Amino acid sequence: MGCVLALGFLLATPAEGGPRSESRNAPIVLANAAYAQSLDSTGVEDYWTADRMESALPLGLDEVGNPIKPRAAAPRSTSRATTLTAPRSVGKLFFTTPQGNAVCSAAAVNTAEKNVIITAAHCAHSGKPKACGLLGTQICPGQYYTNFLFVPRYANGAAPDGKWAGTRAITHQQWIDSENLDFDQALIEVAPRSGLNLVSVVGGNGLAWNYPATESDIRVWGWPAEGVYNGETVQRCVGNTTPFESAGDAKIPCPLTGGASGGPWFISMANANVGFIWAVTSRRTVTGPAYLIAHPVGRSILTLLSVARASRVAPRTTDRAASRTSISLRAVPPRVGRGQLVRLRSRTSASTRVVLGVRYSANGAWHRVEVKRTGGDGIVEFQQKPARVGLRWYRVRTTTATATVRVRVYPCPLPVDRTAAVVDATGCTAPVG
Repeated sequence: MGCVLALGFLLATPAEGGPRSESRNAPIVLANAAYAQSLDSTGVEDYWTADRMESALPLGLDEVGNPIKPRAAAPRSTSRATTLTAPRSVGKLFFTTPQGNAVCSAAAVNTAEKNVIITAAHCAHSGKPKACGLLGTQICPGQYYTNFLFVPRYANGAAPDGKWAGTRAITHQQWIDSENLDFDQALIEVAPRSGLNLVSVVGGNGLAWNYPATESDIRVWGWPAEGVYNGETVQRCVGNTTPFESAGDAKIPCPLTGGASGGPWFISMANANVGFIWAVTSRRTVTGPAYLIAHPVGRSILTLLSVARASRVAPRTTDRAASRTSISLRAVPPRVGRGQLVRLRSRTSASTRVVLGVRYSANGAWHRVEVKRTGGDGIVEFQQKPARVGLRWYRVRTTTATATVRVRVYPCPLPVDRTAAVVDATGCTAPVG
């Protein structure tokens, strides 16, 4: 059996009456504790034959957290046609439960160790103690699953970026003790391949925490394996999130089925392959309109990261000063997070050639970005998703006039609610790749 680690993050206060002695095998319960267990990765890649991969059943939870009875995937020939290619950092997760082989979705995370993925806790651990035995009269503790294999960009049995065996699993005490859905997140460490770390091959995503449930332009990826989906190709939903019934939960209109659990919800992309993950798929509705449901990652994710050799946390400062605008050039919004969309709207004469430039210091050199021509209303719009953090200046230029505007790019994506209190509470780790 692998070694189990219980770790408390930030402040852990002793119980009233002072410290108590604990048995060697009884973990000390601390605020925001995380539990890690080593996994036997020997022979895992060989275990996952093509037949076992194809026959593995999806795990899923309904809107209140009850398990959804898994069903076999649709045959390959009847799956919904798709031309999607997943980001390199996103993949399908195979594992074994006491009931048999199963599948979820997951994504690589940029940590100091460079070999970590994030998924749903229910895709890694069975949760709270449950009745067991022939008559159901015994209570058996939950357990970590086994034979974890992460396959980035999995497609019809192909593994273009290799197969990565799990070596250690980490999740929250709150999930293990009570299946608290606010903590339905887990990290899996994987073994390097041929001397290369996972993040060196596929890139690593940042994690963004303490964001409200209402956000825009969220991208959800996963490998659904029920109904019209067969789990052999990646699927994606893009849309805006709104609060679900439970406090703090978010929902997004999305028809993905079992197998999508654990898939990343990107609040912003740094490039085509990596971005900032602010939630992972936790549940889905089973009646009425189709929604996926997740609890946005909280600050407790730092507990899991600290166990996984820690990530460098991007600093967060808030600039409350209003951004300068001009009559001929306006940035909407003037403050964005890394990889988020800023619209640069310029007004001048009709059918006029306009050159957009950028510089990264007040007196730096201008670099041409794009050239467009205004329409009959004299308006032209440029769309940019800046990846370089800090202040930048955009300039529009015609043959007779120029105008500039300043934009501030923060290390972390900014929430839809950009009041100072909300922005100051958020944080993230930096993606790479």
